[in-house]
Amino acid sequence: MTPRRLILAQTSFLGDVVLTTPLWRALRDALPETEVWWLVRPDAAPIVVPLAGAGRVLVFDKRGGDGGPGGLARVAARLRALDFDVAIAVQRSLRTALTLVLAGIPERIGFAGAAGSPLYHHRVAHRGAHARDRLLALAAPLGVVPQPAPAPQLATDPAADAAVAALLGDAGVAEGEELLVVAPGAAWETKRWPAASFAALVRALVPGTFGRVAVVGTAGDRGHAAAIAREVDGVADRSPVLDLTGRTTTAELVAVLARAALLVANDSAPAHIAAALGRPVVSLFGPTVPAQGFAPLGAHVRVVERALACRPCSRHGSAYCPIGTHECLAGLRESEVAAAVRGLLGADAGAAPAPAGGVA
Repeated sequence: MTPRRLILAQTSFLGDVVLTTPLWRALRDALPETEVWWLVRPDAAPIVVPLAGAGRVLVFDKRGGDGGPGGLARVAARLRALDFDVAIAVQRSLRTALTLVLAGIPERIGFAGAAGSPLYHHRVAHRGAHARDRLLALAAPLGVVPQPAPAPQLATDPAADAAVAALLGDAGVAEGEELLVVAPGAAWETKRWPAASFAALVRALVPGTFGRVAVVGTAGDRGHAAAIAREVDGVADRSPVLDLTGRTTTAELVAVLARAALLVANDSAPAHIAAALGRPVVSLFGPTVPAQGFAPLGAHVRVVERALACRPCSRHGSAYCPIGTHECLAGLRESEVAAAVRGLLGADAGAAPAPAGGVA
């Protein structure tokens, strides 16, 4: 029987949400009569709302107002009221599994070996070369096996597009101007290329290859933006550095990345977002490696990394380098990254990336 209403429970990081969009798309295309909903963290809602519509996105603020047993019970009650037929636990967490059980959802799908796997009716092996493929396997119990596998894909929010157009226009960035975007932040300190290295890269590319650079990230990344500005300011009549750290919402970050001629980022959410928007991306990998299955996907993506015996040292990164050298990223030269940028631009010449903003 075709489900009437299905929910994808994915309350992990933004990059993980982006890598779940192929699963959403596969279900939407194969089950046109089924309402496919999302359950996400508050910061991820602006990413999926342009895809699914605000009416099919629910928020689980597990680090805030929905924290603790009481919050879990409230979220479960909201789910129960919507009478879902099927739930897919994208995350391998016990909290997710308990929420879906308390919601009384009669058919639950999740990964074998997950903390909550005894609470699922269908247990799917967690295997595949890339996270996208592992997540797509969760559709198999519903008879959905997409061939070929869809790529991550995002759309921008029109209001955010307008806000970013005004923001960039006020900073003197013309529509269509070649804008380099750099994202120096990451959730874990060991995944950050040093700010001085980002600054040297920008100095090599701006002005010249690009006219302007926008630095994106949270307010905590303002020190990186300031370091870049110190290195680059003074080489032109106006500052080529536009500091957007802490100045954009999630939806506006997506809109900025949609305007990027190219993004340079650590192994972090902006790389996944930009790649899903069809933008060229150079992603810098340190303690993690693409073979773990979490590299951004796209025809216009290049990964720059160093071959070291100590890599990978973790699955996600950590606060401190286990051997105390941070060599995997500290030893990555800006000349190597600049060469990757220019090589990617050359490879894309005459075959521009698909325009961002829509979803097929």
